[in-house]
Amino acid sequence: MICSVFTVATPDLSPQELLITAKNAGIDAIEWRCTRISDSIKNDPPSFWGNNRCTLDPESSPELLADLRAATDAHGLRSLAVVPYLTCGDLEETERILTVASALGASYIRLGVPGYNGSRPYGELLEEGRTYIREAEKLARRYGIKGLVETHHNTIAPSASLAHRLVEGCNPDHIGVLYDPGNLIHEGFEQYRMGLELLGPYLAHVHVKNAGWTPVTDSTDPLEPASWRCAWQPVAGGIVPWKQVLADLKAVGYQGAFGIEDFSGALGSSEMLQLFVRQMHAWWEELHTSE
Repeated sequence: MICSVFTVATPDLSPQELLITAKNAGIDAIEWRCTRISDSIKNDPPSFWGNNRCTLDPESSPELLADLRAATDAHGLRSLAVVPYLTCGDLEETERILTVASALGASYIRLGVPGYNGSRPYGELLEEGRTYIREAEKLARRYGIKGLVETHHNTIAPSASLAHRLVEGCNPDHIGVLYDPGNLIHEGFEQYRMGLELLGPYLAHVHVKNAGWTPVTDSTDPLEPASWRCAWQPVAGGIVPWKQVLADLKAVGYQGAFGIEDFSGALGSSEMLQLFVRQMHAWWEELHTSE
């Protein structure tokens, strides 16, 4: 089993601190968050999507990337992915991220996917997304790095089946799907094994987190439906039945990595990584001993 960490989940650590913490926790690989952080928030407290100290700038110098690659190697770790926030259709920025990934020796980057809010027809957005992904595939092939579409709420790929519509027809050696069951709790849930079977060779990577629904308002009036809110939970505490998901992944022959992306805030970064490694290995071993 390969355990990785997406550094969006460790905002309080610098890249060098993350390498030490990850190694001590038993992590095998790193997925580097990659985006520009505005100077206006660099003095803010660390946060997942704000002043995240474990974030690489897409315009990092070759020297900085070479040093980071050497430091990662020195800790016995590897860079698994570079994870940006690409806009669908932005091939120039996509290639920029590919150069960062190449410099770090990473295997994957995350591609852009059109968002969905009802303001534009799905069919139009699907065609736009498919056009971009096919051009991104050419770049991915050139760099020898796989581009991934993530199952993510508020996009046109909230489920395995809708992600499959985006990548269908692409070469799975160059384009794949990042399967995220935690995101499916927000939007896009479907039977886990069915989705995994549908993805087939496109299943490239798995993110591990969890979420749950809580009522915002209760209603005794049948004409006034109750409202609910979805929020992040610890890996073992949300709706995703991770033991079952692991069993389904094993059943379809998944051999890739498991990347922690815990946004619950229940534990500090070091404790969260240690618990994640313990959980994954214990649950995976349980599957094998029960055969």
